[in-house]
Order: sequence, then structure tokens, then C-alpha cells
Amino acid sequence: MKGIGVLVLTVFVLGIGYVNGQQNCPNGFMKHGEACYLFSILRVSWIQAMKFCEIYGGDLAVIESEEEQMWIESYLKSTWTNYNQTDGVWLGGADLLVENEWVWVKQGRPFTYTRWAPREPSHYHRVGADENCLDLLPHKSFMWNDESCAWKMNFLCKTSLVGDPLVVIG
Repeated sequence: MKGIGVLVLTVFVLGIGYVNGQQNCPNGFMKHGEACYLFSILRVSWIQAMKFCEIYGGDLAVIESEEEQMWIESYLKSTWTNYNQTDGVWLGGADLLVENEWVWVKQGRPFTYTRWAPREPSHYHRVGADENCLDLLPHKSFMWNDESCAWKMNFLCKTSLVGDPLVVIG
């Protein structure tokens, strides 16, 4: 009987946010299409942002189309309060392995869509702080920029929709 109580509790905890088998976003994420997004006002490095997104159940956001870019801009504008918000928002792209070969890091895929700000990526080299990580620039209409991965800024996570965890087979 104790095992059933644990199972029921586990299903309840895992089931938060699920409604009748429908697919929804985890708590705190905003749904768009077949994905969910979470904007964080924490100020962290790119690596820390990547880890935070993993803890939240996602990855740093990947933008694969103009439509997705426009929705993200709208979403960020609607959440932008200037409270603890930085001049950049980390995304999941970088050219860490080969300079100027930009990839979505977790997927290992090159960019197929870009929205670089004018004169970006600039590959500006500071002592010990090359610009190898991707961020959005709110002051430049959320266009893309390359920045030092050590810079502390806000970030955007993305994850898939989640559905009913109970599947009955047979």
C-alpha cells in the first residue's frame, strides 16, 4: 500500500501543469507553437545560463526562423521592466570551437537563420575575453551580437511541450 502512495504522489508531482493529456509548458514557461520559453532576470555568465536552463528542464534558446525571432522579441518586450535586466540576453549559440563558425551548442548544428546587428559578429578581442557567445541586444531591436561568455547577463531558456506522463500500454 505504501508503494501505491508513493506512485500517486509521484504522478501528482510530475503531473503539475498537465491537463487531460494535453501538452503544456512547465511552470513559469510561456508557450509558443511547439515550444516553451522562460526569460530569467538572473545575471549570469553564458555557461551558468546554460546550466540554469538545464535545471529548469530546457536549454538556452535556439532561434530557427524569423517568425520565432519576432515572437521572442514580442515576449521579451512584454516582460521587460528594467528591473535587474541587462543589455543582453544569452541564447544557445557560440563559436567556441572554430572562430566564426556559429553553432547551436547543445544541438551541434550551424545556424540556418540569423539576425545579426550591423557589424556583428565583431569578434572583438579583449585580453582573456574573446567574444564567442551569442546574445540578443534589447537596445538594438533584439538583434544578435557576439559577446564574451564571461559577461553576466539575463538569459532565455527553451524547452519542448510536456504531456501526460501516464501511458497505458496493452
